[in-house]
Amino acid sequence: MSTKDVVVIGPGAIGCTFGAALIQAGHHVVFAGRTPFDRLVVQHDHGEVAVDATCLTSPADVRPAAMVLLATKAHQVPGAAEFIRASCGPGTVVAVLQNGIDHEARVRPFLHEGGSESAMDVLGVMVACPADRHAPGQVNVTGRALLEVQASPAGLLFAEAFTGSFASVRPVDDMCTSLWRKLMLNTVGGGIGVLTRRSNEVFVSDDQALSLARSLANEVLAVAQADGAKLDEKSIDWVIAMLEMGSTHFPSIVVDRMNGHPTEWEIRNQIIVDKGVEHGVATPLNAMLSTLIRLGEPASN
Repeated sequence: MSTKDVVVIGPGAIGCTFGAALIQAGHHVVFAGRTPFDRLVVQHDHGEVAVDATCLTSPADVRPAAMVLLATKAHQVPGAAEFIRASCGPGTVVAVLQNGIDHEARVRPFLHEGGSESAMDVLGVMVACPADRHAPGQVNVTGRALLEVQASPAGLLFAEAFTGSFASVRPVDDMCTSLWRKLMLNTVGGGIGVLTRRSNEVFVSDDQALSLARSLANEVLAVAQADGAKLDEKSIDWVIAMLEMGSTHFPSIVVDRMNGHPTEWEIRNQIIVDKGVEHGVATPLNAMLSTLIRLGEPASN
């Protein structure tokens, strides 16, 4: 495997985690974000990656790379547009490590103008990695660091880049199902968590919360199936099991709400309503949930 130049845009918990994995695998990684740091320390189940790091805060200092990991929140993509354009060139593989189901449509408009964007592969990546950032460049990974990516030529190259690292990257034939399964978990657990400002413990301690979670998941399942995902009722049991197993976990959308930050409510919750309308599937519970989350968003300047 050849060494790759990689730019990680958005060095939060996820960006630092998988940037560290690529460094461990032998690649040259540069971080790009608003807050600089010169030391990367990522603790994980198998040990620690602790190295000097470069974090660039000006797009003018960023150069095109073979691979870009876009690890901002979904609603932060427009604000990262200059970094995205600066780090991409013909042949760049852009891996979008974000929630939701529409990764390529979300990012493609922010690539280079003039037609060169067609030469870039944009990969939607499913992220399953419990991680917390304690300070710039300092992250604690509390479980398995797993990514799923389409088993395309670009996806296989992306997966190969992590060989020898603590991260697991699994190529799959059906990314639609992979992304919808993760979205079901995000929609239900994060949605209820935002409104209650509680960890997943609420699903262990309150039977009505658990019942509501199942009802919300049933609506999401119907929409997912209409959108082409190969999911069934077992996926609802999986969601409930994940919520109960991670009872002390605060979903990232809950942390953002508690800190007064804008959240990913549109790509985690409103998308269920919009896709339901598109496919003629009723989603009254998710519509109410999405509206209540939206009403609690911080006022825009």
